[in-house]
Order: sequence, then C-alpha cells, then structure tokens
Amino acid sequence: MAGNLMRTTIRLICALVGPYIFGVIISDKIIPSDFFNRFYDEYFVTGEVIRLKNGTDVDIMDAVDQLSLEEKSQSPFEGVMISLHRNGEVNPCGKDPLPGLDIFTAFQKVKKERKFRKNKSKYQFDTALTTTLGHHVPPTSSPGGNGYDECGPERPPPSVTIARGEQWGRGLDYSIYEGASPFLSFCDMGEDRTVILPDHKQLIPVNVVESNAGGLDVLKTSLPCHYHTREGLRISSMEGLENAVLAAKKAKADRKEEGEEDCAAGSSDEKVCRASTTTELKLFAVPAGRVFMFAPSYIGEVFHLNHMKALYNRDISLVVLSLVPRVFDVINFFDEKESKEIVERALTEKRDSHRMKRSSTGATGYNVNSQRTSENGFDTNGKVAINVKRRCMTALGFDEYIESFTDGLQVLRYNKTTAYIPHLDWIDDPSGRQEHDYITSKRGTNRFATILLYMSNLDDADGGKTVFAKGWPDQPEADRISKSDALAAVRASGDLSFLTKGSWQETMVADCTSRLSVRPKMARAVLFYSQHPNGEEDKESLHGGCPVLSDANTKWAANLWAWNGPRVGYLGSPINPKFANKHEGEKIKTQADGSQQVTFTNSGKNLKYAEVDMYYEDTFWAAFSHGSPPVAVNTHDGHVWNIKRKSDKKLLKTWIIGQGERKYRYSV
Repeated sequence: MAGNLMRTTIRLICALVGPYIFGVIISDKIIPSDFFNRFYDEYFVTGEVIRLKNGTDVDIMDAVDQLSLEEKSQSPFEGVMISLHRNGEVNPCGKDPLPGLDIFTAFQKVKKERKFRKNKSKYQFDTALTTTLGHHVPPTSSPGGNGYDECGPERPPPSVTIARGEQWGRGLDYSIYEGASPFLSFCDMGEDRTVILPDHKQLIPVNVVESNAGGLDVLKTSLPCHYHTREGLRISSMEGLENAVLAAKKAKADRKEEGEEDCAAGSSDEKVCRASTTTELKLFAVPAGRVFMFAPSYIGEVFHLNHMKALYNRDISLVVLSLVPRVFDVINFFDEKESKEIVERALTEKRDSHRMKRSSTGATGYNVNSQRTSENGFDTNGKVAINVKRRCMTALGFDEYIESFTDGLQVLRYNKTTAYIPHLDWIDDPSGRQEHDYITSKRGTNRFATILLYMSNLDDADGGKTVFAKGWPDQPEADRISKSDALAAVRASGDLSFLTKGSWQETMVADCTSRLSVRPKMARAVLFYSQHPNGEEDKESLHGGCPVLSDANTKWAANLWAWNGPRVGYLGSPINPKFANKHEGEKIKTQADGSQQVTFTNSGKNLKYAEVDMYYEDTFWAAFSHGSPPVAVNTHDGHVWNIKRKSDKKLLKTWIIGQGERKYRYSV
C-alpha cells in the first residue's frame, strides 16, 4: 500500500514538474523560448516531440530545420542576402552574397551541436556565427565552394616575411579541415597578433577537426570574430541579427518610396547607384582582439547611426569627407550648450595638472614642443566630458563603455598665430624604450580613432582649420594645387606678413589652402582613424592645427582619443616584451570607472612628518603620523592629496595623481 502511494506520488510529481523542466531545457539550452511563437499561434510540447498548430508532430532535434523550411515565408530572413565583409573593407570578401535563410538554419544547427544554453550571451553568438560561416561557407576549391577564399587573412605588409608553408594570421591550414574555410584564419590572427582585451577569457573558441597523418581526428580551436552592421552596431544575438535584417528592409523600402537607388563605390571610388530587387545586409566581421572600423566607399556617403537614438536621443550620422585618410563629419554629435559648458569648465579649472596652459606632447609627462604653440587643459571627470566620451565609444562601435579605452577630454585654445604642426595621434616608440607596448600590429594598444570637437565659429579668413597634410580636397585631380604654388600665393597676398618667412607656420598656411582641411564651426565634430583595421599605423592620418590668422576670433576645440585596448597605466595594458619581468605584479591598478588604486605610506624616517594628517585637497581624509597604517584610496588623475602638520595645518607635501612619473605607491 505504502509502495503504491509512493509510486503514485512520484508519477504525479513527474507529471507536474516534468513539462516545466523540459520547457526550461528548450528555452535555455536549444533555442530561444519565443522562437516557435514567431511562426505559430500555439504549440504543444509532449515528451520529446513538438506538436505544431497543424497537428504535425516534429522531433525536437529537427524542430528548427522543420520550422525554417515550412515557415520561411514568415521569417525575416526570407528574401535577404547577407554579404560578408572583413573589418573596414568596402567590398565583400565572397564572390556571392549568402542567402539569409541558409545562414539562419545553419546557425541553429551549430548552436544545437555546441549545446549553447545562454541565449543572451554574445560570446556564444559570436562562436556560433563564426562556426556557421567557417564551416558552411567553404572555399572555392571545396564542393559547393562559392569564392570565399578572399575571406581569409589579409596579405602581410612588405616588411613581414612569411616562411614557406605558413600563412599571415593564425597559420591554420584550413584546406584540410572538413568543411572549413579561410575565414577562420581571419578571425584568429594568432597569439602574436591578437590584442588581449579585458573580456579575452570569455571568448569561446570555434572547434575545428583536423585529420592527422595517422588518420585520426584531432580537435583544434580558433578564436571567433565579432560582428557589426555597416553603421557599427554590434550584433550580439540572433534577435539582434533579425532586427538588423528588418532595419535593412525598412531602409530599402524608404529609399524606394523616395525614388532612391542602392549606391556603392565604382571602380574609381565614384558613386554608382543601381536598382535592386533583393535586400542586402552588410555584415562586418572583426577578428578577436580587434575593434570595428567604418568602411567608407565614396565621398559624401552617409552612415545613419540609428541605434544611438534610443541611447542618447540624438539623430547622429556620419558623412564621408575623405577615403584616404578616413575622415568623417559627425552630424549632431554634440550641441552648442555642451560646447559652452566644456569651454567654461576649462576656463574655471584651477588644478595645475588640468588647467589651460601651453600645450605639451608625448604620452607621459609635460613636454613643451616649439611646434605646438596652442594652449590645452584636460577634463577627465566633468559631467559633459563623461557623457561625450560615452557617446564617442558607442559611435565607434563599442557595445560597452570601458574607461581605460579613452583618454581624458583634451580642451584646446588657439589664439592668433598659434598652431600645431602636422603630426600623428598614434604614439610612436621607435626605439622601444617605453614600458607600454604601443605596437598595435601585434599585441600592443594605441590611439586608433580621434573625434575632434569644435566649440567656436571661424571664417575662411580666420584660419585655424584642421588640415590633413596627406589628403586632398574633393575636387578633380587637375584642380589640385601644389604646396610650392600655394606657398607662393600666400606670400604674394601680403596678408600674412606677421608670419616669419620660411617658418613652419607659414608652410602650414600653404598646406591648409591646398590640402584636405576642415573649418571649425560651433558644435561640429569630425572623426578620423590613426590605425588600419589590422592594427598597422595609418600614416596617411597626418594632421595639424593651422595657424589662427585673426585677432577677432579664438579657436576652441577638443580631442577625444579612443584606444584599441587598455591605455598606458591601466589594468590589462600590454607591456613591452623588453620589460616583461620588470615591476612584476606592480602594475597600476585601475577600476572600470577609471579610478586608480593608490597607497600612501609614512615610513617614519623623517621627523618632518612625525605628526601629520592627510587631506584630499582641503578635506581631512586620514591620520598620517609616524606609526599610522598606510592609506589606500581609489583616486583619479588630477586629484590632489596634501599632507598637513597637525598643530597648525601647515602644508608640507602635495601629490597630484598622474603628474610626472606615474606611481601606485607614494611615500614620505
């Protein structure tokens, strides 16, 4: 009797709990919980079978395939072709676009095979999509190949010699992988060329099976790409990919309604437009450890960053000003009110490390350069500066804001005759003397993009333009002016007699009248890159601040520098291999909000500091006398810490974080 009751109870529990557990498995382990609802008003789960609305029973392991075949007319991927692009490249790397439905079906198979459970994990999505493209988009020489050999690693620069039988990249011999393609070697650039970003350990490798000489299958792994739309939106889920497809369909419908055609670059980078009956989604693959870069195809091309509207309530777009170097107008990035607040904060800043003073150069320290005569100050934690920095990183394709990937907002003031000779924002360390690894073509980090903000209006006669000394204005080649002719015209005008003949300032005026230049305008923003997508330094991005030629107007501007990984001094920043063993374990500790972990210690050796207290500026912080415990704080660059005598509050010592040699320990 008791046994029968126990069995009945167990059956009842299984009947009630079993379906719930199975539902959890379906929603979390195999496919999204709302997947079937996208195609059916109702469905039933019985055992390991899904009963569809039409009464058909489908095995759960075949459900995705069955649905994609039967209901494809209701799928957002129907009628959509996906063109696969390598990061920053205008032309797709395959001969033919890929049918969206094929990619969707193959993706669901891969996800099922890998048993990915967390549907919202962008790392699982990256791996599933990379596997899909790597295994289901074979090279030309394979059965069913469709010309995707060009999706492999880019060719090495002339300075690099590749040994026979090796590849530039991870060096995987993809030709012997069953169903694999060169694309996997593009996504994984190899240990020597993959930048280690903060989330590197969360990446999920792609599995590749290789047959060795003995005929045995050997499992190898390859790092996945991550994916962005043409406008920089990070695609991190199948839902996100579907939304991108729907946005592409809507954009095409809007163009058709307005009588516009699809436009792209022709053979000579001119704008070519054509009518098209299908919707094309351009999907840009970015190798592990690398950052997204826009791929402009013609001057005047527009990128509507619609995904930023929900975050910042601003209709932000890019307009291409130049292809070489890559320069864009950033429309509606910030406004006049923010411009004025940035200038006002710079003018009222009192801290010596942040206040306006003669501009310096270099990655660390304060080094005055005779060829940079402007004034500058820094805004590291002002409300507007922080908001603008976050906006900058989103516009550049980041889906998360990481403080260590940005410099502070550098505010600049140019008065009459002041200027900055053409230079690169990419920080050079030719002799390898710096402890930070700046070589971004390998594992280093450096500035990869700059957004220039202008906070004043200048006319052409006022000068003060930003010139790209290796770029050309948008005009026929026959109309271009040589530097010598431009210089002769400057001297003949007689209007610039206040500039010393033969000076670099006079030469810059010639550059500014002949080369690609941008005129300052209130609340105008301009984006340009300092690196190529593969991390190589972009020497074509040479730029400078032209001399201001008028007493009537002052040029106010600001720089936002974005890095391709943690910058100098931050946790996770790469170390020059020459210094790999130096200061082991003593790297500056920096939090996600940019605060540094700093410790102050009174050694007890100097009688001057026998009875003292520590202050943050003029606010008491902690006792700091002989015998007091060390004081550990989270602080920022520019914060001022003072040591004052207890008896009369006399100032005995001041430390300004980030000024001079960067430290994580301070002692008296």
